[in-house]
Amino acid sequence: MELLLVALGVIMGILTSYTDAKTGFIDDKHVFPIAGFGILYYLYQGFLVEHDTFYALSGIIGLGSGFLLGYLLYLMGGWASGDVVILMGYSALFPYASRYAKIVPPYSMAYPLHAVTLLLNSILVIFPFILVYSLAMLVKNKKTSQLKKIFVEKWSRSFEFALWVSGAFVILRLTQNFAILKDSIFSLLIWGATILVLAKLEKIGDLIGAGLLIYEIVFNTPEVIYTYLRIALMFYLFKIFFSLISTLRIEVLTKKVTVDELKEWDILGEWIYEKNGEIHRDRESSLDKIFRALKTMNMKALKIEYNKLIASPTAEGLTKENIETLRRLVEEGKLENEFLIRKAMPFAPALFLGFLISIFYGDLFWLLLLKTNGL
Repeated sequence: MELLLVALGVIMGILTSYTDAKTGFIDDKHVFPIAGFGILYYLYQGFLVEHDTFYALSGIIGLGSGFLLGYLLYLMGGWASGDVVILMGYSALFPYASRYAKIVPPYSMAYPLHAVTLLLNSILVIFPFILVYSLAMLVKNKKTSQLKKIFVEKWSRSFEFALWVSGAFVILRLTQNFAILKDSIFSLLIWGATILVLAKLEKIGDLIGAGLLIYEIVFNTPEVIYTYLRIALMFYLFKIFFSLISTLRIEVLTKKVTVDELKEWDILGEWIYEKNGEIHRDRESSLDKIFRALKTMNMKALKIEYNKLIASPTAEGLTKENIETLRRLVEEGKLENEFLIRKAMPFAPALFLGFLISIFYGDLFWLLLLKTNGL
């Protein structure tokens, strides 16, 4: 029966990839009927075959987890609603890891959180393509000065994050003597909470993380320094990835136009909103929003607060009403006559490839974590 679920996922992947690449839009009827079948399958298997209520609800939970992860990216302006729908569909078909997968993390084996694997695989699989394309376009457009920004700017943050993660692992090892904390869920919560606390403490958190790492090196396992360096390297690669995305968006896929040049379906590269009776525009990158949210432990930093949203960088693009509103604001002198617009990046093919890798190989991010820890 699992082969049927795989076949349905492949059909959905082909249809959504084709329409996204050709038109930039996703047709809901290519996703929801298949997702619905997945939900019904797990309801039947759970209630009538396995007699397991949690398993019966796993399709619904998978759909919900896919929505939450996708909606987070949607709020940051990185995804269109169609991308969210696709992730929901795959997650409803496979809330748990496939039995064909070789690399299976605990969160998608014991719990219906396979959406995490699907999303991370999709991001990792497009990294080489974005790297080559971005570098080629920067060289072609004679913007080689941006290369330094990609590889050098804020490089120390990778080592800072690695200190938090390594320190959290030390805390986790020290608490394993408590029986209740040997449970994988409690262990994961302790690890995650420690990282958040160290991030909140900023420089003091760096010192605590460094102290924990030194303690582990001196009194337990000297080789842990190599694990720390591998974690730092992994974060540095992620830093390069997000820098490439930012550079690609700003230098290659974004251009400045006047209000008369705006067209329906154009994708805005900024948020324009009204707050406290004034018009504001926000061009802060999604990555900077994430860093700010982690530093302040305030997830509201990921979302712009406003009284009225005028236009935003969602992949659905501008409507005629949006353009007329912007034109009126420019004529009234409330808004500068310069707008950022960007080309859409079809993400459905990456999600499809991420789905195939998840099914037939497993979780690439978990594999990276295992390798960075020498396992």
